[in-house]
Amino acid sequence: MTSLPPRARRKLGLVIDLDTCVGCHACAVACKEWNDGGAFGPLPDADPYGAEPNGVWFNRVHSYEVAGMGNGEWGIGRSQAQSTAPCSSTISDSPFPIPASPQTVHFPRSCLHCETPACVTVCPTGASYKRAED
Repeated sequence: MTSLPPRARRKLGLVIDLDTCVGCHACAVACKEWNDGGAFGPLPDADPYGAEPNGVWFNRVHSYEVAGMGNGEWGIGRSQAQSTAPCSSTISDSPFPIPASPQTVHFPRSCLHCETPACVTVCPTGASYKRAED
């Protein structure tokens, strides 16, 4: 029978609060700078913002725009147009739906679990942090 490894006293963990993250990519730049020796280091990226990023330190936070129109999940329908119009005008009689403001969702990529991560230091909103007990 296979035995389990001994229980570790410390486990590595990094928390990124997605409600606070603004997608500025400061964490990705700091991670790349710290772990790769800078933009001209030995592990370059190939098409980091494209559909298929390639490289070891490619962008660690990817942004996806979520938008809707009409009565969809993210849209504003005709029945709500009067109360939610951005210019506060009364346009509820318009035959066209009012498009919703685009919302952006940021997803972090894999973490290397540094002991003193540069991403935590540079985060302007405090979205990424490590606890002392971890």
